[in-house]
Amino acid sequence: MGAAHHEGMARSGERVERSSGTAPPRQPLTVEVERAGGRLSIVSLAGELDLGTIPLVESKLFGELEAQPAVILDLTQLRFIDSSGIALLIQAFRGSENGGGGALHTVIARESQVERVFTLVGIDRAMAIHLTRAEALDALDGAGGG
Repeated sequence: MGAAHHEGMARSGERVERSSGTAPPRQPLTVEVERAGGRLSIVSLAGELDLGTIPLVESKLFGELEAQPAVILDLTQLRFIDSSGIALLIQAFRGSENGGGGALHTVIARESQVERVFTLVGIDRAMAIHLTRAEALDALDGAGGG
């Protein structure tokens, strides 16, 4: 970045480079639904879950929760989640808890942005969160959901 950055201030007429602060290019969101037997669906998200991508997830996730006794939501390939994505997950979880659909268990990647956000806002204490699909399946089996 040059001497101006090193010195902490620019001399008259000297150009100082600055980061624009712009976000990296968006990753499109993909949603895949896998039926695992007759009583379980796995909904996998990859990319970014935010206000602009909520409609891609909403109908598929809630449709699976209504149709199946158990749903695993795999977020291990999710690179970003914002507050609108969190609100969607809370709505889905509350609906599943209140008899509005199947049991919902969520899988996240360790040390991901998603895990940091979940920990920061306390979702990891309110929802069924797992670090592997195997853990989620075990929890569903233990609850009679799988």
